Amino acid sequence: MNKRTQELIHELKECTQIEQYIEDNKEQFRDCSLAEYISGLMTEKGIKKIDVVKRSNLTEVYTYQILAGMKNPDREKLLCIIFALGLSLMEADRVLKMGGKAELYAKKRRDSIIIFALEKKISLDETNDLLYELGEETLS
Repeated sequence: MNKRTQELIHELKECTQIEQYIEDNKEQFRDCSLAEYISGLMTEKGIKKIDVVKRSNLTEVYTYQILAGMKNPDREKLLCIIFALGLSLMEADRVLKMGGKAELYAKKRRDSIIIFALEKKISLDETNDLLYELGEETLS
């Protein structure tokens, strides 16, 4: 059974022996790379690499390098991949965290627009149009 992050944090706060916590929760740990995680999402959603290339508006070579784990993309490029995968806000934030980037933050105007687009399943191109119309920097 997968435990929610909040459950794990609660257990951590209550535990007195970290070794026992680790043993009890060894199946809960995700020790995979960003590329492996994205690959799992692609499999789960039935999306091919070439589709990610087309939908992300990134160069083919750079996208394949990200997917192979050869490049660690900046937040903007990672958001392009997120839109290409059609992720939910929760999935997007998880990918951003795994990539070592800041999660989307509703108190930031630009991030609010991006959150809106993710929630409404708006494409990357349409999101860029919306960002531009509202005077914000587009995703590239």
